[in-house]
Amino acid sequence: MEGGEEQQEPEVGMCANCGFLAKLRCANCRQAFYCKRECQREHWKNGHKDQCQPFQVLESAELGRYMVASRDLKAGDVILKEDPIVVGPKQITEPICLGCYARVDGSYRCQKCNWPMCGPACESSPDHLPECVVGQEIGSPIDIANFDEPNHFYEVIFPLRCLALKKKSPKKYEQLLSLESHYEDRKGTHVHQENQKSIVNFLRNYFFIQEFPIEDIDSSEKSIHTITGITDVNSLELRLKHSEVLGLYPTFAMLEHSCTPNSKHTFNKERQVIVKAAVDIKRGEHISTMYTHVLWGTAARRDHLKHSKYFMCTCFRCSDPTELGTHFSALRCKQCPNGFMLSAAPLDELAAWICTSCNATVTSDEVKEINLKIGEEVEAALAMPSVDSLEKLVQRHGKNLVHPNHFHLFAARHTLLQMYGRDPSSAGEESMKKKEKMCQDFLKVCTALDPGMSRLAPYAGIALYEYHLAVLARARQEPDAKHVDSAALKKDVETAKALLQQCIRVLQDEPEDQPEGQLCQVAQQNLAELRQWEATLSSP
Repeated sequence: MEGGEEQQEPEVGMCANCGFLAKLRCANCRQAFYCKRECQREHWKNGHKDQCQPFQVLESAELGRYMVASRDLKAGDVILKEDPIVVGPKQITEPICLGCYARVDGSYRCQKCNWPMCGPACESSPDHLPECVVGQEIGSPIDIANFDEPNHFYEVIFPLRCLALKKKSPKKYEQLLSLESHYEDRKGTHVHQENQKSIVNFLRNYFFIQEFPIEDIDSSEKSIHTITGITDVNSLELRLKHSEVLGLYPTFAMLEHSCTPNSKHTFNKERQVIVKAAVDIKRGEHISTMYTHVLWGTAARRDHLKHSKYFMCTCFRCSDPTELGTHFSALRCKQCPNGFMLSAAPLDELAAWICTSCNATVTSDEVKEINLKIGEEVEAALAMPSVDSLEKLVQRHGKNLVHPNHFHLFAARHTLLQMYGRDPSSAGEESMKKKEKMCQDFLKVCTALDPGMSRLAPYAGIALYEYHLAVLARARQEPDAKHVDSAALKKDVETAKALLQQCIRVLQDEPEDQPEGQLCQVAQQNLAELRQWEATLSSP
């Protein structure tokens, strides 16, 4: 079924509670019928509460399992709340507590298995139980001499916790194994070989998990590789206050990929994933998320999906050589002054790139070489950023090599727009004008690529906040800045308020313990102060 295709809802059905013919329908999921309100209330108490979702999971040969909206959804509507079936550390991580995932210094160890922990309270965490049981005979492999270095021994924790579900929670283990692992696609690859050494062999030859009963842990090499595949393909990263961990959410995993997703997700303190509509979604439309990086060009996004998720994206953004009119991957033509080079066939990795003005061509390998060179320059410039170096880089490449909106320059501009007015070398009215113009251009690209701010909320939130600072700086310099009667001053104050309000809306779902959530709180405080200043200006 194509996204957006109109579905015909049946007018009648069988009451989900008593089985009689019914016309009433659940307003949230649109799936259950009821003959009367009493039946609806009864069915809600008897299980429909846990099953009522505004989506259906369907299946096709092309997509596998996927979600469609079962009713019209407005931007901001909650689509799904789901608990993880497994949580654990990322493959390579600095030493963290295996109970609460805070950073640890090695001064306290679990009394049973010797893994570094926060203290006695975390020893009894249910999350920690699998590796604690398995590791009691051999202790922790963490070397105190090299404690502060990222440690690959943590790689085994998440797979081990997944395998332990077989005994701990057979239903969750069944859910886990229903997820796609791409086992056959991964065989023989570099990732498969690395997992064999660092996870499979380690679990079998160091932790000896094959000595546990098969009823408790399926310790075969194929099973461990299957689990690592499921983790790599389906897990989500959760940013905590002092670390990042992984979580597996089986229903969330049904969301298909799009480079222009129509849903966004965040996590609450209980580590539930909360999925909301990023834009209005019509009944019958596919619900999508994004599996790759929104700020990569098409070639990089598709290559990442090919090698990590084992499919090639053909979404609207990937199919459009201009990337939704942004020219996010476009290069300057070397043969004429006004042309830009775009892929002749974005879904063909080997296609030539053609000038929009003079029809000159370059090969895809030449494009890769140019992008690699610029990427290295941008990375080096951002390692020790200065206004002068970033300005020169953006101006030079924007005029000679790539479109001003090119994705490599996008990262540099994001840093630069924050530095204007803060760096001592960029103080003054002229820098604030540059800041305002750069924020405007930056936000246009953000809106074109991600209208619902599904993935670009942190970037857009910062740009909106910086934009308000530039407008407010001009307002405070107005000749009549002590009297709101000035039309220019009044306009600037209203603009600054609107930008702060939009910043707050964009960042409102960001966790409070993360920088984006903290910026949202700052924006709320600034908005209140701005309203007070406006009231002062208006007073006689």
